[in-house]
Amino acid sequence: MAIDVVGRWRIKEVLLMDSDLNKTWRSVEDIMADDSIDDKNIYLSKAEFLENGRLLMMLEKPDDISQEEIDEMVSSGEMELYGDYLVYEKFPWKVEDGKVMFDTGTKGEFLEEEVSPWAEITGNDEEILLFTYKLVRD
Repeated sequence: MAIDVVGRWRIKEVLLMDSDLNKTWRSVEDIMADDSIDDKNIYLSKAEFLENGRLLMMLEKPDDISQEEIDEMVSSGEMELYGDYLVYEKFPWKVEDGKVMFDTGTKGEFLEEEVSPWAEITGNDEEILLFTYKLVRD
């Protein structure tokens, strides 16, 4: 049976490389407290799996951006509004052979074989792995 992903998720942990190029899982709380990491806002993203097969990656509207700037981003197509959130990326998702898959947008070939853009989302109904993020229900 496939994982029930429909709904809103938040990032709990992120797979990052340390100074020795070792991959380690770090909590969002730890990352937010680390002054050596820039551009931390992305780790506050939410993932919304809609029943229509769309996955929205989004951030709450920042307090330091005016409504005029938000309107400009939306009208230019740079962002979309979804309630109180700004959608910065969208992906199709589906259930295939009991597995939850999402379209990463990856295109190309490897060893003259076309690479599938579809990747499996692993985990359970309470915690999933998406890209390099461990997500939990929000």
